[in-house]
Amino acid sequence: MTLGVETAPHSELSASAAALQVLRRNLSSKGLTAAAENYPQVWTRDTVITFLGAALIDDDAMLPCFRQSLELLAEGQDRFGQIPFFVRVADHLVRYGSVDSNPWFVLGSLHYAECSGEEAWLEKMLPSIEAALGWCEMRDSRKRGLMDSLECDDWADLLCNRGNVLFPNVLYACALRRCAEAFADTHPEKVAAWAERSEVVHAAIQDSFWVKPVGHIDKSHTQEKTHASITLRKVPYFLPWVSMFEYGERFDTTANLLAILCGVASEEQTEAILAYIRKTGLATPHPIRVLHPPIQPGERDWRDYYKVWLNNLPNQYHNGGIWPWVGGIYVAALVKAGHHEESTLALKSLAAAVEKGEDRFEFNEWLHGQTGEPMGAHSQAWSAGMFLYASHAVNTGTTPGF
Repeated sequence: MTLGVETAPHSELSASAAALQVLRRNLSSKGLTAAAENYPQVWTRDTVITFLGAALIDDDAMLPCFRQSLELLAEGQDRFGQIPFFVRVADHLVRYGSVDSNPWFVLGSLHYAECSGEEAWLEKMLPSIEAALGWCEMRDSRKRGLMDSLECDDWADLLCNRGNVLFPNVLYACALRRCAEAFADTHPEKVAAWAERSEVVHAAIQDSFWVKPVGHIDKSHTQEKTHASITLRKVPYFLPWVSMFEYGERFDTTANLLAILCGVASEEQTEAILAYIRKTGLATPHPIRVLHPPIQPGERDWRDYYKVWLNNLPNQYHNGGIWPWVGGIYVAALVKAGHHEESTLALKSLAAAVEKGEDRFEFNEWLHGQTGEPMGAHSQAWSAGMFLYASHAVNTGTTPGF
């Protein structure tokens, strides 16, 4: 990875060096742990998010660990194609139950092959990749192009998103498109189906999650889009979830930023989303708060389980907390949109966020949304990996992996 050493600020260089140390502490003989002292498992999403950045740096240990992690997860794939959301390092205990693990696994496999140049390895992984995408399609129970989700069914594992959820479906559309691109020369007979399916999912996201102008009447049995256009008028972002007769109204930062990076959002939508982030100040005190506005007790989307470990109170955890790995996605989205000066400032603020803690550069799991106080587990691999990815994006103007 080119960090732009000659131009990068000292704080960025210090954070990058500290991020590498965090990553090295999380390497194991079985794969990458999410946070060695607190999460001693190889998590699918954490692994891929971490290695989006870690795989780009000049360190001999990173790519072999990435490969080992992906192979461990593939070994845990069930007969229906479901990828586990984690495998415990100590005893290979496998756990399932996350709808975003499959598209992350596909994107991770493609990113590894792209970084390593190991085309033979990617060919060996093709059956697992196909099965993973097949499982995603089986989640489309209404044949509308979108995967179905239960509450707490993706990375926001303490949030009541439900029905068709934006976050995993954006990843799904991206995974299909990337597969069509990666196998265009070697498996043209499969590419057409993947490309067509990606377009179906992409169109379904646009139809279901972006609020249409007032006057749009949905004559189908699922009338939530009409209700949204009348009630919300027009909001400048993709809705977080839509079910048969309900929809979420809040701004899901992570999913909307991924829509930009994955090419699901149009240029006009991209600018509207980024303008909304500026207007609401979601990148302060650090990038970036992941839900706006936070859900308050007594509101429709409040759940008593939000009080588990006192984590998901307003302005905390998934309920409006600051997540450094999502901050990295924000920086990269600014780069992709061509906002170089803004992305440079955001990277500086992200460096200040990961530097916080009792020990300097703790790379915490999350920070309090109002105070910026570090919270959650420290030495988080994905916080470190995505800082490196954000730095790479700013210093090269590229956003690989998407």
